[in-house]
Amino acid sequence: MDEITPNTMNIREFQSQEGPITLYYQLLSLAGSVYVWVGTEDAKLGSLVAAFTSRVGPPATSSLLGPVGEGSQRVSSMAQRLQERVRKQVLLSVNVPSDELMVGVEQRLLEELCVA
Repeated sequence: MDEITPNTMNIREFQSQEGPITLYYQLLSLAGSVYVWVGTEDAKLGSLVAAFTSRVGPPATSSLLGPVGEGSQRVSSMAQRLQERVRKQVLLSVNVPSDELMVGVEQRLLEELCVA
């Protein structure tokens, strides 16, 4: 990912085709955090999870927006894994129509976020 200097912001938008579904991505990078939104053309913000460094154990997560349940747990787990890789606070919103798309979404995000 591009080097971020204090008080700068980097916005990237891209899309991927998963069968008949087009997924849209928006990444907003700040000095100590990254906001990630993934969804369809509906542009909904149905969930929002924060993951941040914990002094002990894996990254801590908190569901900030949306229902708590199995789907939010998947997003929380993804946010934890992304936070461990990018070493920044992660705010993650994934609004895809099928859980089967989650693996591909995470792989694409890792490709985009972990670029040197």
